[in-house]
Amino acid sequence: MKSLSATVFALAVLWGPAAASGFETELQQAEDNFAEVRIAEGIGVPVPVPSAAMPESAAGMPDIFGYFEALAPSEPEARELGGLEKGATALTRPAGEVLYSVDLAKVRNAYLRTSRTFKTSRGTMVHVSGSKASNCPDGGNGCKDKEKFFLVLTTDKGESFFARAMEIVNWGIFMSGSKTFSIDGEKYTVKVKANASTPENSTLEVKGPRGVALTASLKDLGDAVAARGVDVRLSKNYKLAYGNEIVQGPQGARFTQKMLVLMIPFPVEDATNYFILEAADIKPGGVMFPELDRGHGFRINGGTLEIFRLN
Repeated sequence: MKSLSATVFALAVLWGPAAASGFETELQQAEDNFAEVRIAEGIGVPVPVPSAAMPESAAGMPDIFGYFEALAPSEPEARELGGLEKGATALTRPAGEVLYSVDLAKVRNAYLRTSRTFKTSRGTMVHVSGSKASNCPDGGNGCKDKEKFFLVLTTDKGESFFARAMEIVNWGIFMSGSKTFSIDGEKYTVKVKANASTPENSTLEVKGPRGVALTASLKDLGDAVAARGVDVRLSKNYKLAYGNEIVQGPQGARFTQKMLVLMIPFPVEDATNYFILEAADIKPGGVMFPELDRGHGFRINGGTLEIFRLN
């Protein structure tokens, strides 16, 4: 997340027209775990091929695409702390002082409700955020990371709408993308205007029936997402986020029941990558993620994530 990496559009950044389809089945499966955020009924997120593809070698191609690609997170394997399950006394590096204790239920999917918002004519608040799918548009994993970023619109009614980042990017004559959603019976169109010289200053625009409802730079959006995280200071400063995994495929994007912990270096301007940890890998006995931080361990007990020092 370099700048927003944009966290996440930058985030997990994020980014034709598309047909609608329902996700009622997926909704029912994820409902209990998803902290009041659900897919809007009858709304799908098909993934069409953009009408104009960006030539890989086009002269003057803006850095925004390489910028998105640079946001690729590290996904470190969990390594169980030797002997911790059998008793701290057997450890060569026993678990030490607990530095952070996070109630995961309270922060679940909080990153979706950023301060970057707009209201519909009926007064529904819509929060703009970003995230990253764990796979590619075709359901596989052979694509570049820039194909996994999504813009996410979440209403205060608990509905979420997805727009794949690369579908809504606009740059010169090469790309002219946008996506339109129906919220409260009104049409809202989102697009990103690429800034070739300073990608973090690329602009997100949301236009509704009364004109422009929201504009924000990718950096602004990244900062807003990061602000929803929990401050954690280890060998460097991080923002911790927790939420449901997003997967995509030919029929669109959806949330799954898999829960993820994100560790985002902060401030985002100084971040070169971030870390995605599968909650299921964080055992009650404790694990460590060497690629993330060799001096601290993680464990989840009864819905509480503890980060502790290794002695």
